[in-house]
Amino acid sequence: APELTNTSWLNADRPLRLAELRGRVVLLNFWVFTCGNCTRTVPSLVSYDRMYRERGLTIIGIHTPEFPPYAGEHDKGNLARALTRQGIAYPNAQDNDRRTWDAYSIRYWPSFVLIDKRGVIRYTGYGEFHLDDEDFRTWHQRIRQLLAE
Repeated sequence: APELTNTSWLNADRPLRLAELRGRVVLLNFWVFTCGNCTRTVPSLVSYDRMYRERGLTIIGIHTPEFPPYAGEHDKGNLARALTRQGIAYPNAQDNDRRTWDAYSIRYWPSFVLIDKRGVIRYTGYGEFHLDDEDFRTWHQRIRQLLAE
């Protein structure tokens, strides 16, 4: 998986690097707080974080703005308020320059990249899902599979 090079982070003491997370399963969530599909998926991600953080899952939000800077999506304070409002405790990187978005060839919000303990991308996908719907269960199964490996 391409290394994360983001320098601005929230809910993290320092920038996270995938190389340092070897041995953990990593779920990247490409999102933006003004995207309804993204925010409706947050409760599922918060649920995964609560269930599996202690068992080896690291969720990382990659906040990639959709609109020009004047829309407010690039502002770290606005992002911090969105994280608080939605109860997001997992790390989030600001991807204002879209470097991470481009490195992973992302095209849609929200998108997901599931990386195994060796740092290999195993699953990708995009689109909104909700607690206990079929997509939620599919991602849940994938996470559990990789944690068990």
